[in-house]
Amino acid sequence: MHVTNINLASSGALDSNGNGVLTSQTTPKINNINGGTYCFLASGAIPASGCTLTLQHKVGSNYVDIGDDAVLTGPGGCVFTTSQSDIQLVIAGNNALSNSIDVVIAPV
Repeated sequence: MHVTNINLASSGALDSNGNGVLTSQTTPKINNINGGTYCFLASGAIPASGCTLTLQHKVGSNYVDIGDDAVLTGPGGCVFTTSQSDIQLVIAGNNALSNSIDVVIAPV
């Protein structure tokens, strides 16, 4: 089963404010999936000052947003379906790496 369950506060892959991109090659990593239907959930101290968590899948040689519902600006989540296996999480607008943000990506 391809489940990702991470806390962003412990990430060495992000800058000093907690922004950057997590992939299957970073620590912590976003596990590749088999395609299908998954949930994308986020909880914790997501700052209200414009922080976004954007889930993307690789189509061809480029990563593209999975959809509007997979762009979170606060605690919440969505269900998404993709035929792709390579996904990444883009964190932007975060203001402190110490923010404890939990992310789960799991099959439904």
